[in-house]
Amino acid sequence: MFREIKKKKLILDNRKPYIKETAEYIDEINLIDWIYSSLRLEGSGIKKTDVQKIVKGEFLVNVTINDHSAIGNYQEAIKLAYDMADMKIELTEKYLFRFYQILANPERLDYRRTNPILVMLDYIPPHPSEIEEQMDILFQWMNTNDFQNNPILRAAYFHNKLVEVYPYESHSESVARIAMYYELIRNGYPPILLNLSEPEYYAAIRSYLKKEEIQPLYEPLERGVYNKLEIMMQLTAD
Repeated sequence: MFREIKKKKLILDNRKPYIKETAEYIDEINLIDWIYSSLRLEGSGIKKTDVQKIVKGEFLVNVTINDHSAIGNYQEAIKLAYDMADMKIELTEKYLFRFYQILANPERLDYRRTNPILVMLDYIPPHPSEIEEQMDILFQWMNTNDFQNNPILRAAYFHNKLVEVYPYESHSESVARIAMYYELIRNGYPPILLNLSEPEYYAAIRSYLKKEEIQPLYEPLERGVYNKLEIMMQLTAD
């Protein structure tokens, strides 16, 4: 499928610049898909149409304050991600901390000091004293693999390896998803609607943590990119 994805991306690149109205519509659906996927995987029951309304500035009485706040935080984080992608910035610990700060608003901007048992993942992450070393190993590993020249595969690995370290007191999965989507947009691929339920998402992570299986996350990510490019092909057709 990745071969077909590359063909679609090439066709879409050759159609640029898109007309203004089309470009704005694509930007809107990409933003909503990114936010809605993230909230759903965090256990929110918010509707996609409600995300769209809140992104456009509405306040909905049927949506929790927490969801309103989370949407605002994601909008800020995503704007930063696009600004970074425009400058071709590679993710580092410093930038991951910036995303963590936006999403979690922690009292201290440092790595976690606790050693939690992650029930949803059936997993105990590295001891806090090991996190800095594990993050160094993560980035070294990311920078020395070509991932078969497949940015989607790189994005999936970045996500799973970051969850494996679980560096923050909260929102480690959220930051990992930001990293995953960032790898897509930095390489010219759109953010997607990730077609996984919350239980399926955690099962995919467990498969990696227990068996180093990347496919349970990679395949829906790849399918999501394919589907989004197909939509974009239709929207930009003459």
